[in-house]
Amino acid sequence: MGSSSEKERRTLIAEESPKTRKAREKLKKQLDAFEKKITPQALEKKAIEIQRWIARHASGRIALKTKSISLFDENQNAAGLSQRVGQLADQIKREFHLTSEDEGQEKMSKLKKLISKN
Repeated sequence: MGSSSEKERRTLIAEESPKTRKAREKLKKQLDAFEKKITPQALEKKAIEIQRWIARHASGRIALKTKSISLFDENQNAAGLSQRVGQLADQIKREFHLTSEDEGQEKMSKLKKLISKN
């Protein structure tokens, strides 16, 4: 029973085209060549390069021992507004600086126009 289903499965899979076979063999050769380059000496050399890079850029690092970090700090350290958002906020303030309570519909229509512009 197991061999008949295996035969059926194999007949459903199309033959590999010569182009696909050639591409697969080329990729296999590239991977083999790449794996040959990964040696203990090459890894050690790369580790030294990384350590040197870290040492060169040490002056730009922030000392985390003096700074508290948490995933969510209830927006105590929120990012500043972007220029675009700041401009939009100022524009909204200018356009909606109406004093009367009866002008709610006018405010809504202005808001809709402002949104449709952007």
